[in-house]
Amino acid sequence: MKIAGASIRRFLDKPDKNIRAVLLYGPNESFARDAAQKLAAHALGKSDDPYAITKLTDDEIKRDGARLADALFAQSLLGGPTIVWARVNGRGADAALLDALASIERGEAAGFLIIEAGDINASAELAKKYTAATNAAAIAFYEESEAERALFAKSYAKELGADFERDAEDAFFAGLPHDRGLAAREIEKLALYAHNLGRKLNAEDLEALLAEEGESALDAASLAAAQGKAAAAMEALARIDNLSGVSALRALLRRLHQLRELRALIDGGASPSDAVGKMRPPVFWKEREAVAAQGRLWTAKKLNAAYDVLWAAELRSKTAGAPQHLIAADAYRGVAKLVGG
Repeated sequence: MKIAGASIRRFLDKPDKNIRAVLLYGPNESFARDAAQKLAAHALGKSDDPYAITKLTDDEIKRDGARLADALFAQSLLGGPTIVWARVNGRGADAALLDALASIERGEAAGFLIIEAGDINASAELAKKYTAATNAAAIAFYEESEAERALFAKSYAKELGADFERDAEDAFFAGLPHDRGLAAREIEKLALYAHNLGRKLNAEDLEALLAEEGESALDAASLAAAQGKAAAAMEALARIDNLSGVSALRALLRRLHQLRELRALIDGGASPSDAVGKMRPPVFWKEREAVAAQGRLWTAKKLNAAYDVLWAAELRSKTAGAPQHLIAADAYRGVAKLVGG
C-alpha cells in the first residue's frame, strides 16, 4: 500500500489495523524518524513490557540474517505486542527485509515491523515491494520548501505560547535548522524559557538562551580539543575573562564523557551519525556534525589516555603551585594532541 499526501497524517494518527509493516523512506529523515516513533507508540499501546521493541541496524541484520526473522516471530513474555524497528542504510539488509515482508503477507509473523530505510528511490525494489503489499505500507518523506518550514515553525511556536518582539522573531526563525525535528527541539527550549516570562521575547533573551545551550567559549574550547585543534582551543580559552581552571577541566570532562558514550554506541554497531542521534542528553544541534566526526577520530585507547591527562591535571590543580587556568590549558593541549597520536 502506498500512503501519500494528506493520507500520511491520517494514517499516522490512526494506522490501518491490517497493516503489519511500514517502510519509511526519502530524503527527509527527520519526518521518517518522527513517523517511526508514532507508529511504535501506537503499536505498543498500553504495554509496559520493556522488551517489546527490538531495534536493529543494517549491520546487525547483515551480520546475522536470521536475527530479523527471530525478532519478528518472537512472542512477548507478557502476552503483549512485539515491535521490530529496523534502521537501514543501503541495500545490504534488503533480502532479510523482503523475506520479512513475505512472512507478513502470509500472516505468519507475530510482530509489527517498522523500517527507516533512508533516502532510497521509489523505484528501489524494497519500496516497490512494500508499496504493492496488502499488509504493508510504504511512505516517502520529502524535503519541505522554505515556506512550509516557516509555517510549521511559526505555528508550533504559537502553539507553545512563545511570543516575540518583531526583530527577535525574525532572527530566531532565520537561524533555525532546516531539519524539522531539530527545529522543533529549539522551539521547545525557547518556549520553556519563555514560560511565565510575562512579556515578549527579545534579542537579549535569544542571546541568553544561546549561551545556555552550548555557545559558550568553554564549549567551543572543549569541542576544538576533541577535534585535535589545540590552537583553536587555546584561542577559545583566551576569550574567557577570569577563566576558572576548575570550570575548564569540568567542561573537558563532560566532553570526554560524551565521547565515551559515542564510542560505545559506535562499537555496538551504530554509524557515527546514528550514534549521535541516540545520545542522551541530546547533542546540541550545532555540534552534531562535529561530534559525529569525532567518533571517527577517537578510539577507546585514546579516550583512556585522555582521561589520564585530565586526571593528572586535576591532581596538579590541587597540589601544584601553578595557576589553575594554566594547568587547564595544558590539559586541553594534551587532549588535542592525542587525536593525531
